Amino acid sequence: MAEFSNSAEKKFPIRTVVIATLAGLSFLLSFLFIVSPEASLQTGAQPEAEVPQGPQVQKQDFKLAGNQTFYSIMSGLGVSGPEIQDIALKARPVYDLRQLRMDSVLTVSTLEGSLKKIEYKFSPYEYLIIEKTPEGEIIATKDDLPHEIRETVIAGTIENSFYEDAIKAGADAQSVVALTDIFAWDIDFASDIRKGDSFNILAEALYVEGVPVKTSRIQGAEMVNGGKKYTAIYYEGKSGNGYYNAEGKSLRRSLLKSPLRFRRISSHFSKNRFHPVLKRYRAHHGVDYAAPTGTPVEAAGSGVVRIAGRKGGFGNLVEIRHNSGYVTRYAHLSKIRKGIRAGAKVDQGDVVGYVGSTGISSGPHLHYEVRVNNRLVNPLSIKSVADRAISKKEMNAFAAIKGQVEAKLATGRGTALAQNRDAEHPVSD
Repeated sequence: MAEFSNSAEKKFPIRTVVIATLAGLSFLLSFLFIVSPEASLQTGAQPEAEVPQGPQVQKQDFKLAGNQTFYSIMSGLGVSGPEIQDIALKARPVYDLRQLRMDSVLTVSTLEGSLKKIEYKFSPYEYLIIEKTPEGEIIATKDDLPHEIRETVIAGTIENSFYEDAIKAGADAQSVVALTDIFAWDIDFASDIRKGDSFNILAEALYVEGVPVKTSRIQGAEMVNGGKKYTAIYYEGKSGNGYYNAEGKSLRRSLLKSPLRFRRISSHFSKNRFHPVLKRYRAHHGVDYAAPTGTPVEAAGSGVVRIAGRKGGFGNLVEIRHNSGYVTRYAHLSKIRKGIRAGAKVDQGDVVGYVGSTGISSGPHLHYEVRVNNRLVNPLSIKSVADRAISKKEMNAFAAIKGQVEAKLATGRGTALAQNRDAEHPVSD
């Protein structure tokens, strides 16, 4: 019994050591196999061999500058004259490539020096796409970005200037100028605008991919100036297309209220004004508008030019004869616009010259005079009559349009008019 016990005690430690050694060796080999980078390469998938890549399409953007033309860009890329002419001919039904605009971008894609594709964005949402097929055929198509026309309402109050406060309220420069055109016969934006005046505009706006891009036609507007409310409703009918007041009378008059925009009056019509240059009192038979040299001066009404040239103390002078016995004069111009000469016909709003300080003048300004039946009158006191009115037969149709416009102006909400199609009334540049 004692011998059995001693034998077991001697064999047990040896067996335990052997088993422990084998287990440790197995664990060490497993650990080395896991962390060894060679192990993963030997057991995992072999890396794919790099596939040689073929010729790549090269895309270049050309920003139009100077006297660059489509022909000069294509010639610089090695495209032959006949091929350039073929491209231009195929593109013409979509867009005339002779009309590329300054600072616009023409994108050209080539493959191993050979033309593949041309892209040109010619409107806020329209692209000209020109592609060359493997057979060498030129195909020109038009592509449109998602777009829609919406009606938007812009309202604000004058705190500093009409232009500044309208832009701050969300209007763009186009709609500001358009509004001054609409009310140009009733409001002198150079002298009549006061702090506290207000405006409310219903306009069509172009949205491209959900973002407003530009404003097109104003559908209706309200302006409170000096406590008096003016209304403009756009109406198309047999009576004529244009803007009418709430009573259906055209806002268009024979003479504009002012030949300048957004400028201040530096001297009023007076029978006894102290002349800053001559240093004596004398009559001032016009209105002086202070403005920077070069500011465009517009014809107050349609008519025929009687004088266009130098005339004594007036300096460079333009005189226009209008209907109903009106004559207007524009003096101290820095220069007279090309084409404005005696006998030339002008339309209301045409630029006839530019503000200056020629003749007897203390600084750049426009001296503006008006005669009625050869009698000098104060330009600011003129109340010319409307050139037309809505006929009785159309008054119901006009009243319906007016009601819709006034409701939208009151609620401050417009509507989507046209989605993903050309605007019924194209947006002007």
